[in-house]
Amino acid sequence: MSRRAAIIGLLLIGVLALAGGWGLGAWLFSERTAPAPEISGIYLREFQPLDQFHLIHHSGQPFTGADLRGKWSFLYFGYSFCPDICPLTLAELDRLQKILARQGADQDTNYLFISVDPQRDTPERLSEYVRFFNPKFQGVTGPDEQLQRLAKPLRVFYQRGSSAEKATTYTVDHTSTITLIDPTGRPRAIFTPPQDPEKLAADFIKIRQITP
Repeated sequence: MSRRAAIIGLLLIGVLALAGGWGLGAWLFSERTAPAPEISGIYLREFQPLDQFHLIHHSGQPFTGADLRGKWSFLYFGYSFCPDICPLTLAELDRLQKILARQGADQDTNYLFISVDPQRDTPERLSEYVRFFNPKFQGVTGPDEQLQRLAKPLRVFYQRGSSAEKATTYTVDHTSTITLIDPTGRPRAIFTPPQDPEKLAADFIKIRQITP
């Protein structure tokens, strides 16, 4: 092979390699920037796993991040003495559960009511409260320090009245969003009010279809 032919061959290999690199780069870029599904909530493309937290399940058993793995979980933060928005949202989640059950998409789902009022919401009370709405619902609570470990990354805010420590009757201001956690423990979507069960079910199916 002449020197000129060798040089031309090397240049050709370089061009092909460069083209292949660009092709691979374009493919990776397109994968990373694939359009998010059109849902009624906020889709979280690359959210980090949640921090470690240690709460209490309504059964009295510990509840940690490990309990979120292996299933899809709908989380709602509130409290059982809430006069309006919490019971309304739990009623909507009950409708969502029934819709997904009819569609055969409910076998691997959890519905968790996270109480931000541990002073009054004992595990016993939570068990009675959440099961009133749906026997599949679960209640979880715990000390503020641990609640914040779960609430803060999910942009959930809550605040009890200044006299809450001594009073037995008080309200709690709190965010009213529903958060969807995937089976790896990563948040996948946040749904703000109004939360329509039919739309939630359709959005959930879309997210499942594109989640590895």
